[in-house]
Amino acid sequence: MFLAHRYWFVVLVGLLIVALTACGGGNAAPTATPTPTQAAAAPTRTPRPTRPPEPTATPRPSPTVASTQSGQVALVDIGPLETYRHASGVFRIDVPNNWTLQDNSSPAELLLIWTDPTGNGAILVNIFEDSRSFTDSQLVDLLNTFLEDRFGSQPDFLYEDPRPQNDGSQLVVWSYTATAGNNIKATMLGNSFVEQRGNKISILTTLVPDEQFDTLRSQTDKIINTYAINPSAALGGGTTIGGGNTSGGGLAPIEIGQLRTYSHPSGVFRIDLPVNWTLTDNSRPGELILVWTDPTNNAAIVVDVLEDSTVYSDDQLIEKLVTFLKNSFGDQPDFFYDDPRPQSDGSILIIWGYTSTASNNVQASMLGNSFIEQRGDKVSVLTTLVPEEQFDTLKSKTDEIINTYRLDPNARVP
Repeated sequence: MFLAHRYWFVVLVGLLIVALTACGGGNAAPTATPTPTQAAAAPTRTPRPTRPPEPTATPRPSPTVASTQSGQVALVDIGPLETYRHASGVFRIDVPNNWTLQDNSSPAELLLIWTDPTGNGAILVNIFEDSRSFTDSQLVDLLNTFLEDRFGSQPDFLYEDPRPQNDGSQLVVWSYTATAGNNIKATMLGNSFVEQRGNKISILTTLVPDEQFDTLRSQTDKIINTYAINPSAALGGGTTIGGGNTSGGGLAPIEIGQLRTYSHPSGVFRIDLPVNWTLTDNSRPGELILVWTDPTNNAAIVVDVLEDSTVYSDDQLIEKLVTFLKNSFGDQPDFFYDDPRPQSDGSILIIWGYTSTASNNVQASMLGNSFIEQRGDKVSVLTTLVPEEQFDTLKSKTDEIINTYRLDPNARVP
C-alpha cells in the first residue's frame, strides 16, 4: 500500500466515534419510551448541556446495536463503578470499570463518551464555558438543538417536553430506532440533563435500549447521581481531529514519534505506529475498530476489521467503502471522494476529504486515504489522516506506517 505521488489523506477517526450517533457510542438512555404526548420518568440526578457542535473531523455513522445469535439485543454490561475525575477538575462521575472511554474534547469544550462492551449502552458528558446567564428555556433550547442536530435524521426520532429536576437541571427524554447488523430493530432511549453551574453549561446523557431500561434503571440512576461539576475549575480538555491549532492561527504540526509494532491481542492484524500516539479502542463483538491519534489530535490512523464470510468482488468492496464514507462524512463541508485506485497488494484505495473547523474558526482541509481489502473472511479498512497542508512533510512517514500493516485471515475477531 504505497502512495505514489500526492494522495490526499484524512480523518477516519470520526468513523469510530460513535460519537453521539451510533447506538452504542454516544446516545442517551431515558426513563420511558417517549411519545409526543406522554413523558417518561426521570432519574434522580442532573446533567448539563452543550452547544451545537461546530463541524470537525468527526463522522456520524448510522446507529447500530449489537445482538445475540438468538436475535435478542445484547444486554448492556454494567461492571463495578469507579470514580472518574477529569484532569481539569471540572467534573467527576462514577462509571463502570469495564466501559471504554472516547475523549473527543477540544480546548473550548469537554466531550467524553463511555460505551459498554456490547456497544449498546453509553454515558456522555459535554461541558463548555459561557459567561452569559441562561434561562431554563434557553438551556432547553440549547439541548433540543443539540439533539436535533445530532439525532434528528435517525428513524422515529422524537423528544418530549422538558422536566425540571430537583437540583435545577432540565431533563429531556428522547428516542429513535436503531438497527442491528441482522436487521433487528431496537428503540434507543435517552435521558439528557442540561444545566448551568457558574460559567459551565453541561449535558449529561445516558443510554440503554428501551427493552432493558427497567432492568438497568437502578444502576443508571446511581451513575447519574454521582455526577458533580466544579464551576470554579477551568476547562483543560484536549482537541478534536482537525481542531488543534497554534497561537498563530495555523494547525499545530503533527507529531510522529518513533515507530513501534502494535500486534492486536487476537492476532488479526499488526501495524507499526508512533509511540507517542494515543489508542482508543471502539471494538465490538465481531468487529475491531481501533483509532490512534497524535498529540495534537490533528492526525489519525484507523483500523477496522470485520468478519464476513461473503466473498466480495472489487466493485462490491468499493461500493461498501463509498457507502460508508457518504454515510459518515457526506454532510461535512466540501466532502468529496475520488475514483478508486487498485493497489499492487490487492487492496483498493479511495482518496477523500472535507473541510474541518478548529475551535478558533480556522478552516482546515482534511485529506483521507482509505484502503479496503478482503483476506479470507476478513474485510479490512485502513485509514490514515493528516491536514492537507502537512501532507508533503509527512508523506514518507505515513507511507512507512501504511506499508507495515498486515492482516492474518486465519485469526479470529473476538
